[in-house]
Amino acid sequence: MSVKQYLCGPCLEAKGEIEGVVYCRECDEPLCAQCKQGHARIKVSKHHKLFDLADIPPQEIKELLKSLIACPNHKNEEVVYLCKDHDVTCCNKCAMADHRKCEEVKVLSDIVHDIKVDCRGLKTVFYSLQQQGESFLEHERKHEELISEIESKALSSLQTKKQKLLQMYAELEDEVLSAIADKKKVIGERKKINNDNLRQFLNDIKQQSSYIEQVEKFGTNEHVVLLQRQLEKNSVIRLKSSVGELEKSKSKSSFKCVEDTSFDSLLLEMKNALQIENFTCDVSETGSNTDSSHYKPYTKRIPKLQCTKDLSIIPMFDKKKRPVPWSCIWIDKYIVISLHNTDALLVIEEDSDFVISKFICDVTPWSVSKTGPTDMVITLPTAGKIAFAQLRHGNVHVITELKTRVPYDDVTRNVPLNQYIGMSNSKGQIDILNNDGTLLREINISSDIKECALSILSCCTFNAHNSVFIISNGLKKTLMAFNLNGEKVFEYKHQDLLGIHQIAVDPCGNVYAPSYLLSIHQISPSGHYIRTLPLGTETEYQNICFNNTFDKIALSGGHESVNLRIYTFA
Repeated sequence: MSVKQYLCGPCLEAKGEIEGVVYCRECDEPLCAQCKQGHARIKVSKHHKLFDLADIPPQEIKELLKSLIACPNHKNEEVVYLCKDHDVTCCNKCAMADHRKCEEVKVLSDIVHDIKVDCRGLKTVFYSLQQQGESFLEHERKHEELISEIESKALSSLQTKKQKLLQMYAELEDEVLSAIADKKKVIGERKKINNDNLRQFLNDIKQQSSYIEQVEKFGTNEHVVLLQRQLEKNSVIRLKSSVGELEKSKSKSSFKCVEDTSFDSLLLEMKNALQIENFTCDVSETGSNTDSSHYKPYTKRIPKLQCTKDLSIIPMFDKKKRPVPWSCIWIDKYIVISLHNTDALLVIEEDSDFVISKFICDVTPWSVSKTGPTDMVITLPTAGKIAFAQLRHGNVHVITELKTRVPYDDVTRNVPLNQYIGMSNSKGQIDILNNDGTLLREINISSDIKECALSILSCCTFNAHNSVFIISNGLKKTLMAFNLNGEKVFEYKHQDLLGIHQIAVDPCGNVYAPSYLLSIHQISPSGHYIRTLPLGTETEYQNICFNNTFDKIALSGGHESVNLRIYTFA
């Protein structure tokens, strides 16, 4: 930060312009080196906090600090007391005038001295509110994308129907024009014959008339009489006979274009073939869309291997300590894995074999759970803490850490209620937490649910489809689901689930549990077996997670070799 020239306040009052070297927060002025020493000797100011000039707060913050300490009733007075009876701050004048009879009027400095000034809880609240705001903003962004996608699909559908209509019209036009050409050809051929016969008939009449004129001109009366007699006997009779034939053969054939009376109703049906109607959509992070039918084939689709990443050969790890993947989440194009033995979070890009980043934790990160589009919560039970963090450009950034009343080994989020669920393996206890991580209430669970939670391999997942919590216990080879009241919904046991840790849930509520027999058990929301998905691998996986669009899964785990495998649903 560039430091502007600040002149010493006391020296400036004495008409001297000496550059300051420090800044006094209480006096709100710079001090030169000499005045700094005098400031430290004077009883009134020796406890003032001095800062580097580079740390002088902006004018806006100065005004805020000034307004915080100013008495609301007397502009030139500073607040000295806090009246707990009226829950107001007051200066000496206010205390004497308005609060003499109040029972609890405390000196503000004494209150500050007696309590630990800590804004972490408030920061957590603001962080939670920020999460909600960013989630709403992300919702609006996705909604805008959704509307554009719907518009594109509607226009595409409209264009398709237009092309079909144009094609149908072209075919209709070809058929009609071809039929007209055929009709005209037949009529034209017949008309040509008629025209030829008529021309011959008229030429014959002309010739006979010419004979009469020539005989009258050059012959005698006898010639005329004889010609008249000849024509009446032959030509006239023949020509009269031809007239009858010509009458019969004259052109009468034609054609017309007949419209089907149902064409108008057909046009109306075509007009109503596409309708734009109101629709309530869900673009929440669970992956809902305008059409949820593309989730239904989850009971039919088979996972197809996309790639395998060997985590045990990553050079940034101590070769004497094999990393143990304990949980994984998928955020955007990144997969975040919590690792035991190495006390780290590993971030790997889906389409790359390179490690994007490694986040070192002070203690073992027991689990990591996705809580928003880019948000996660990390459990640190050995330190009795949970950490709220974000993934930014492939790097983990811790926003705030929170001490918890019991050590939570796993934390999951109830998105509809904006709550967290914390499970303590050591206590066999499950709590519902506020969105700032503070306790809301403890779930009263039965002894068998508590026994299921009491395991190092137990993990808790919230199924938003039917609002139940599912505990996976890899030692008992069990999945146990219960509702918000602690009532058991189902229990699923299978010998293949030995060593299972993390499970995943698709938008239809189906549960996916990795099996040590190199497969995945797919279980219905009510806890019934659906099918087994083969993985075609020799490595056992304990953890599983979906990507944002629920068309890919990632599995992490292994014993001899530690792997991350990514599958695409085919």
